Amino acid sequence: MHDIKTFINTPLNELKKMSIGEKVELLTYKKDRKIVITKQDQGTFHVVEDGFEHKEFKNIEAAKLEHLLKQLKSVEFPKNRKYYMVKHML
Repeated sequence: MHDIKTFINTPLNELKKMSIGEKVELLTYKKDRKIVITKQDQGTFHVVEDGFEHKEFKNIEAAKLEHLLKQLKSVEFPKNRKYYMVKHML
């Protein structure tokens, strides 16, 4: 479990270390909403939002991923103070 203040930096740091095809799953405290980020290539990611809204973002560049996470945080994690991060390794 992580503090919501680290919502942007912690997943981005983990994704830098991961291999292609591996995933990071960000879940709310109640685990009823989530964001799944899959590393497609060295600089591109696939993001799936599954909570209040159900959206899919394909071929997101690393530079734009931080901005997208900020937007998704305000939609899916509006009042949360903690979140879970699950890593899916190959």
